[in-house]
Amino acid sequence: MKAKPTIKIRRAQEVDQKTIVAIFNEAVLAGIATDESQAVTVADRQDWFAQFDDRHPLWVVTIDGQVRGWCALEPFYPNHAYVDSAEIAIYIHKQARRKGLGRALLNFVDQQIKGHLHFKTVVAYIYERNQPSQNLFTSCNYERWGHLPNISKVNGEYRELKIFGKNYPTA
Repeated sequence: MKAKPTIKIRRAQEVDQKTIVAIFNEAVLAGIATDESQAVTVADRQDWFAQFDDRHPLWVVTIDGQVRGWCALEPFYPNHAYVDSAEIAIYIHKQARRKGLGRALLNFVDQQIKGHLHFKTVVAYIYERNQPSQNLFTSCNYERWGHLPNISKVNGEYRELKIFGKNYPTA
């Protein structure tokens, strides 16, 4: 009988950067989930990696010790009025999709917010063609709050961005 894989979530480390970028670049190539039209490098993402801290963490999800996805809670907007809000991003390796990792990450984020991060609002921006992400967030109690038609231009094509959000009770 095959052993059940071990799934763990932990804070991302410097050694994970190459894998995090590789997983992101899979999404770039798929063309439905990112603003990028070309692959990025670890060097391109150094400032992005440097922004994460205890308040705005970057996590990875592993299967049997191998990084198969990541989740980031980033500042929502650079104004103090939004200090209790965060933007969430989740990316899963193409060979690890539909194995419950996205749901595990969103459930983990819920626990972290309720436990010690104490955000009031979490927002996800999802392109209209990315139906799997829309389904994931909806199934984890995120509501569709709106959309921004033709807001971005990726590979010469204008795209609609859907806004999903979740409010948490205040203490």
